[in-house]
Amino acid sequence: MGLSLSLLSKLGIPGVSSMYTDQIYDRFFKGKNIKEFQEFHTAFIDLCKSFNDVMPGKHFGAPTIEKVEDFYERWKKITDEKERREQLITFVKDEVKEYKTDDNAVIMAGLIVPAAAVMVKNTAQNVPPVKQFKLHLVPNFVFVPTITMLALAGVQLVQAGKKSHS
Repeated sequence: MGLSLSLLSKLGIPGVSSMYTDQIYDRFFKGKNIKEFQEFHTAFIDLCKSFNDVMPGKHFGAPTIEKVEDFYERWKKITDEKERREQLITFVKDEVKEYKTDDNAVIMAGLIVPAAAVMVKNTAQNVPPVKQFKLHLVPNFVFVPTITMLALAGVQLVQAGKKSHS
């Protein structure tokens, strides 16, 4: 009973994947009188935002506005509702990309940073410019997790920066 629908669709059980795509179309596009690109773009961004809100570990990036606008110009000429649905679903599958983190970088940071934090804290007592911060007053059980969380956040920010430039 605990199998998720995404696992079932990956196993090839028919109908599960189409159930999601029908819900996507019905929720964000069906019944809306979309006549202008701005209305389409707003609905599409709502779709991507909804993916990001629902999926706890995964985040999805919307395609560039030029790609969305180009698709919209083709999409608005289609009159058949079923064809519009299929074209939209194909576009979403092709253009909405999942942001993936480099798990190796996160694991390495999680393994190396705690030991490095303790070493830095102990050596900081002997370095005159760093000695003024009085790190020896901060207990290890506070210092190490704080530095580790900052390092992991830094790894995520670096990865997000790389994705935004690519």
